[in-house]
Amino acid sequence: MTPAYFDYAASNPIDPRVREAVEGSLTLVGNPSSAHSFGRQCLTVMDRARGSVAGLLGAELGEIVFTSGATEANSMALWGHFRRLRELYGPSVELRLAVSPLEHASVRTTVARLESELGVTVDRIPVDADGVTDMAGLSATITPATAMVCVMWANNVIGSLQPMSSVGEAVVSERRRRGPSGLPILLMTDAVQAMRTEEVRPCDAFVDLMAVSGHKFYAPKGIGVLYVRRGVDLSSPVAGGGQESGRRGGTENLSGIVGLGTAAELLVAERQADRELIKGLTSRLRSSLRGIGGLTVYGDPNQTVPGIVFFVVNGVDGGTLALKLDSVGFAVSTGSACDAGRRKVSPTLESICSGQALRHGGIRVSIGRFTTESEVEGLVSAIRTILGR
Repeated sequence: MTPAYFDYAASNPIDPRVREAVEGSLTLVGNPSSAHSFGRQCLTVMDRARGSVAGLLGAELGEIVFTSGATEANSMALWGHFRRLRELYGPSVELRLAVSPLEHASVRTTVARLESELGVTVDRIPVDADGVTDMAGLSATITPATAMVCVMWANNVIGSLQPMSSVGEAVVSERRRRGPSGLPILLMTDAVQAMRTEEVRPCDAFVDLMAVSGHKFYAPKGIGVLYVRRGVDLSSPVAGGGQESGRRGGTENLSGIVGLGTAAELLVAERQADRELIKGLTSRLRSSLRGIGGLTVYGDPNQTVPGIVFFVVNGVDGGTLALKLDSVGFAVSTGSACDAGRRKVSPTLESICSGQALRHGGIRVSIGRFTTESEVEGLVSAIRTILGR
């Protein structure tokens, strides 16, 4: 049988229409920063793609900064903001970061650097049993020294969706309370896992900084975006030729940008249809899995992004089950692929799980545009066969 791919949360297949656009762009000669006709042609193509991404996010052209992916974008947002504050206020001013315990590895590692190198104090925002932000807990976490609130729009392990508008309102309320002379406070979010099915518009949720990755919505790997709200000033982590309005030095990845722009256009046109397909398959998968004895599905389906299902089987090691499924043609994950190869407990699971999930881990199944009903049925059948249930 043809192997079935159920790891969209790690990376999506490239849409054939995106691949065609990328291949066409490889014939372009020149640097977008050059003044001659070849350079101007590249710049025109890049600006068109920037407009497509801005349209997808409901943003202004100048708010879109192309990066190598969300890992870089997350680091740029966190490091750039706190580095700028240290430049403005000096080393003695207290700076705090309120951050969700469910963040991606790229956020966690950058946060550790902020603590050790810039002296930032980190406060953890409480979440409930489904991995959703506790709004009362968030309000209690914010102090007069809090300079950023960082909450992932949709979690990459169990898929929990956050109440981003409410989080944004809390940040805006605190900003107003401080007034123009107070310490700046920004809202940052990693929106990678929300992009496939949710209408992600940072301005509607009062978001100041947002990371997006192309290969999580059918574009190539190695291209992403940092949304920077107009008026937000970051310290640039990469010195160079002043590309991306001075925010990120280095010649732009033009073919990747073309792919990202095409994927953005397709998502605008097809996201509603994608959502209905993915939501239906996710519901079917959840229902079928709940009929298997000893298996627990995590997350409230009403507060979880369609396309991600995380489950634990009592007495069964998640890694072993994933390998057995792979051997019969079903590619799933034991959690975040960005922590691949490290036999350690996921911070997400530490925050919401206990017992079996912490001892043995579980399985993350993620679905996308090209998943079929027959593949879902085959996966459930394979799980039943392997477990003997």
